[in-house]
Amino acid sequence: MSAILTHPNILLREVSKEVELPLNPDDQSLIDTMKSTMYEKKGIGLAAIQIGYQKRIAVMDTSASRDQPIILINPEVIDFSEESLEVEEGCLSAPGKFGHPRRNLRITIAYNCEHGKRLKRTFYDMAAQCVQHELDHMNGKLCVDYD
Repeated sequence: MSAILTHPNILLREVSKEVELPLNPDDQSLIDTMKSTMYEKKGIGLAAIQIGYQKRIAVMDTSASRDQPIILINPEVIDFSEESLEVEEGCLSAPGKFGHPRRNLRITIAYNCEHGKRLKRTFYDMAAQCVQHELDHMNGKLCVDYD
């Protein structure tokens, strides 16, 4: 587990950098740390920048069983629904604070998995919200910015 940076830490405003593939052992270790931190803190997603690494990596798990982590490396938005919803959203980096971003109900992204394979996947509802939240982190934005 790792300490999570909290607002107003200025590193949270930095834009994360592309990750070179294949992953090196340090990046693999970072992903393991991110997963354990996310589960320990009872989050559904965590971006590398939240623990001090300026890399375009996020982990997420919106499954009911909390045992189906998804690793997003260098994600890019391919498509999204026109339908959106304003949601109340919290963040591990802004404990006790909430924002009200408007999130698309569906989003399709291309990303690399931790094995380096380029994948394309469509996420819906809570998973789509989580992806957009983590993309915001990679771009230096927090959910509390939406109020």
